Amino acid sequence: MNILAQGRFWRVSSAKESVTLVIQKASLPEDLLELRDFRIEVPLIRWNRLIKNLNSDRKLLGGLLLNFASKAELVSVVIGNDRLLSELRRIALDATAALVEEGLLVLSLSESTEDKG
Repeated sequence: MNILAQGRFWRVSSAKESVTLVIQKASLPEDLLELRDFRIEVPLIRWNRLIKNLNSDRKLLGGLLLNFASKAELVSVVIGNDRLLSELRRIALDATAALVEEGLLVLSLSESTEDKG
């Protein structure tokens, strides 16, 4: 596993075909200890979908995370906590930059963007 980004609450790492976001157990406040084994594992081919919706409303992002979470019943706790959600958004963007730098993710223009100009 290759660590892509790390914050107070989240650590993001990559394996060959996936990106994993894991809660850092040591930094969790007491009221969030139920999240100590929570992880989100996103196949690399789906990472773009997550990033596109990262800053959308909480319901949409939560619904998307349900597909990738190890414990779906805890997604609402993550989405409902402002500190966890804001760091998740920031760390996911940092991880995206690292994936591009490592050549695991390629940025390209969409067809609609190419037509405009």
